[in-house]
Amino acid sequence: MATYTVQPKDTLYSIAKKFNISVDQLKQFNNLYDNNISIGQTLNVSSGGGYTPSYSDPVYPSNNPVYPNTDPVYPNNSTPNYGSYSSGGGSSYSGSGSGGSMASSISSFVVRKDNKGSYNSIVISYPSSYGTDTTGTMRDNYPSPNLVNPRGVSYFGKSTFDSQRYQFEDLLPKPFYADVLHFIGKNEGCFDAVNSYDKAIFSFGFIQFTGASASGSILSKVLQRMKQNNSDAFYNSFGKFGVDVSGYGAPVVSVRGASGDAAFTTVANDLQLTGVFIAAGFEREMIRAQIQIAQEEYMNKALSDATGIGIFGQQVPLNRILFSEGGIALRVDLAVNRGLSGSLAVLQKAVTQAASSQGIYSASGLGSIDERSVVQAVINNDVEQWKKDRTQKLLNSSFSFDKYYG
Repeated sequence: MATYTVQPKDTLYSIAKKFNISVDQLKQFNNLYDNNISIGQTLNVSSGGGYTPSYSDPVYPSNNPVYPNTDPVYPNNSTPNYGSYSSGGGSSYSGSGSGGSMASSISSFVVRKDNKGSYNSIVISYPSSYGTDTTGTMRDNYPSPNLVNPRGVSYFGKSTFDSQRYQFEDLLPKPFYADVLHFIGKNEGCFDAVNSYDKAIFSFGFIQFTGASASGSILSKVLQRMKQNNSDAFYNSFGKFGVDVSGYGAPVVSVRGASGDAAFTTVANDLQLTGVFIAAGFEREMIRAQIQIAQEEYMNKALSDATGIGIFGQQVPLNRILFSEGGIALRVDLAVNRGLSGSLAVLQKAVTQAASSQGIYSASGLGSIDERSVVQAVINNDVEQWKKDRTQKLLNSSFSFDKYYG
């Protein structure tokens, strides 16, 4: 029987991946009932029978393009007031001019802007656990049909799912759920991703949690959760720079005297405050808060037994139709990308089409539907190419579409 000694930063997932087995198998080999392991612990990594079952993560294409997020709908076609835009000259600046300790703290975020004519090329330097780090190059006056704020930027980030997975794996009930969120993050961004050019006002994180109240201000809930989990960590990442959140059921973010949408507009228009969020995207408590809210706001709702579609004259839970790995991934990805109600409309049409093509004419037969054909129907029905491409990547991944009757 092969064994392995646990090293610093090892998790059950990373060890299982190293030895091409599943986390459940690793637990079984070692009589483990939770995900807790300790450095120096010796683990059995095979059953001793000479057979190692195959296990692999979904394979994701590299160099994923950044797809535009769906704009939230604003009442009366209103949009935030971002003020005028000027590309300015090449410059470097630090210090917000707001006075007091905040100015001295925020001065550690240094913005370099190089004038490229119609836009500025931007790099932000920010404090990190290793001294000073820098963002990749981003730009303002972002070339998108969804552009609302010319001063805003789009940044995919560097705090990747792979590099941070050990920070949150214990939060997820199944390792496979991490694979689903990983796939979504490959399309949306890293834990430090920001987007401040469209109607969402300011979006942040691996699911691009939106700040705008018109889109639910899920970002406010992420900040609230981080503060609830660890108020000291929240202060060090946000509070000392003038960012706070209050309330519970409907948390409100405040920044330098502004609150709600105005607070997020302040962040969108201030690259140093944008840098504050980027730096926070590497912090354990922020990463964990993002995962927790992603579960609660998207995954749990999409996978609830109460979530279903109307077909054949009755409401049928999606858990009875799409329950393979690929089917579950599709449901969660659509909920993130198009909202829960929007995802259900898409799935109702696709399931109806797939059922008809397979000669299924009753709700009782939907459990045997070919789930790949449902995904293909979603692709065929979409008009926008970026949506087609995103769902095609799911179809091409190594998510299994085999039915699991557990």
